[in-house]
Amino acid sequence: MILFGWLCLMAAIGFTIYYAYMERESVRCQSIVVNINPNSPHFMSEKEIVEMIDKSGEPIIGHKLSTIDINKLESKLTSFTTLNNVEIFRKVDSKGFSFTGKLVVSVDERTPIIRFKNSTDDYYMDAEGVKIPVSSGYIERIVLATGTIPDEAIKKSLLKMADFINKNDFWRAQIEQVFVQANGQLLLLPQVGDYVIEFGTPDDYELKFRNLKAVYLQGFKNLGWNKYKIISVKYRNQVVCTKK
Repeated sequence: MILFGWLCLMAAIGFTIYYAYMERESVRCQSIVVNINPNSPHFMSEKEIVEMIDKSGEPIIGHKLSTIDINKLESKLTSFTTLNNVEIFRKVDSKGFSFTGKLVVSVDERTPIIRFKNSTDDYYMDAEGVKIPVSSGYIERIVLATGTIPDEAIKKSLLKMADFINKNDFWRAQIEQVFVQANGQLLLLPQVGDYVIEFGTPDDYELKFRNLKAVYLQGFKNLGWNKYKIISVKYRNQVVCTKK
């Protein structure tokens, strides 16, 4: 009798485990939860990403959680250049023998360091050179590059220079816009003051900014912002100031 009792108990336990497993396997996806890295710029909202997933053509809501192709969905979301580091996993919540399923999406959004804008183009670009579409929901003061970009080499140099400006509190507060001339030389427009900075090409930008900073800390301190109309650092180791 004892042995029979143990056999019945083990059979009951086995059936319970099997039932629970089958119930979990049949759980259908009831919702999509999107978590955006709080340090991301939020070009897109959680709601917009959910809508993008709904329109992906993949069978998700109302379908078995276990049959959702996670890898395929991750690839589709990664194809949107705004998004980066996309991770998706299935989650089953249980209450007794009642199970509910949801898809959890974790994403970063690319951080722009410069905005290129002219008569034909308008887009952001991150430090890796990936283009990011503009968004009405995202506003942040970063370097704005206008004019003509003559070649990719100039664009790559501009990316490095913009990254330098963004990481430098002093220059981030000073430089508002970069105008790119057809010959690849730059004109910098400051946040404060009615003058133009002739920067030349983006080559040796760190040295040029170092020389320019000396003018800011010494010349402007003594004469003020409005005494000059042009400051030129395009010649190596020279700063030429033209008064109004």
